[in-house]
Amino acid sequence: MNVRIVVADERQASFYDAVTPRSPLTERASLHNQRGGKRDIELETDRPGSRFGGTGGSKHAVGGVGGHHHGVTGEKSTVQHELTLFAKEVARKIETDRARNEFDRLVLVAGPKMLGLLRQSLSSPTQSMLAGEISKDILRQGPEVILKAVPIEAFETYRMQ
Repeated sequence: MNVRIVVADERQASFYDAVTPRSPLTERASLHNQRGGKRDIELETDRPGSRFGGTGGSKHAVGGVGGHHHGVTGEKSTVQHELTLFAKEVARKIETDRARNEFDRLVLVAGPKMLGLLRQSLSSPTQSMLAGEISKDILRQGPEVILKAVPIEAFETYRMQ
């Protein structure tokens, strides 16, 4: 049985395979988000606009402080939007690999926000292959730490009850 372990953060996603809890991880692929880890101001290309209004025709910046007025309008920040796009890209890769029968079980390892976005982006058939979800940001801690975080149950054969 092949377990696909996807470890992700806002900048990168690594795809590993493992056959047993003791076998070394084999890296299969990696995706990089060039826009990950940046702030809204670094991602937005336009300066806030300006408008004239009020008494005396005074000039005001649109969008509140620094042009960021997302809370009132319900808009997502640019950072959140970029993270959602990257999560969808990672999910597409997982879906493609599932369709190619490259793995039998799936384990997701990511910080809470990224984990939630990945989960939302997966199809029902892929979600049914989930053998574990680990809410930890351990991508940069190396394969040994990643493998230790995966529950041993992820490697057990699924039994119908």
